[in-house]
Amino acid sequence: MTEPIKILKHSEEVLMKKIKSMKDGKPKYAASEKLREIRYAIAVLKQVTLDEDFTKVDEKEEDKLLVHLFTQNPPTAQA
Repeated sequence: MTEPIKILKHSEEVLMKKIKSMKDGKPKYAASEKLREIRYAIAVLKQVTLDEDFTKVDEKEEDKLLVHLFTQNPPTAQA
């Protein structure tokens, strides 16, 4: 479960650097919203990783639990 967190943290760092170089406006605000979603996903994955009951399940059950978590608290994406 640590690999998805590493990937999301890298995405967060890249997006933060991109946001710092942008001027104020809609694109910057959209990127900031995306950054919040990435940070929320990292928090959810960390919480799931720390949950003792979750670490005892196999991969199929893990996928089901993740689907359930993300359907209950879906990230809001804007195109």
